[in-house]
Amino acid sequence: MDNAAQDSTACPLCALERTPADAAGLAWSSQHELDGSITWICPTCTRAQLWRIESLLTVASPTAPVAPLPMRPAA
Repeated sequence: MDNAAQDSTACPLCALERTPADAAGLAWSSQHELDGSITWICPTCTRAQLWRIESLLTVASPTAPVAPLPMRPAA
């Protein structure tokens, strides 16, 4: 399957749609997922999350994060 077909078309942080004109520019940043798909992050969210990008941390996920497990009491 072509990776372009798997690419998300909206910013997962703010839901701004990525247009064909945006695809021609360099304003949007990309995050490459483990399954080979690409998550695109809009310019505003890219600037807001720049510290995470520079730290090589995940900025956003196309799916919701797993719910945290409650902490067990110490023995």
